[in-house]
Amino acid sequence: MFIVKKLSKNGVWNAISLIDQNGSFRGEAKFDSKKEALDYLLEYKRRMKHQQQDLKVFSEPSK
Repeated sequence: MFIVKKLSKNGVWNAISLIDQNGSFRGEAKFDSKKEALDYLLEYKRRMKHQQQDLKVFSEPSK
């Protein structure tokens, strides 16, 4: 499981939202492969009006 997270102002990494093609939020940005997570990270940066600098893909064990 791979999760895209951003660094908050208080120094904690939090999962970003998964936004679908219609602009709806679908929970946390979790993916089965690192490639999917990296692709979404690039798409997320492209869609956000304010450039997000502190984004990173984290690998976490599946539950």
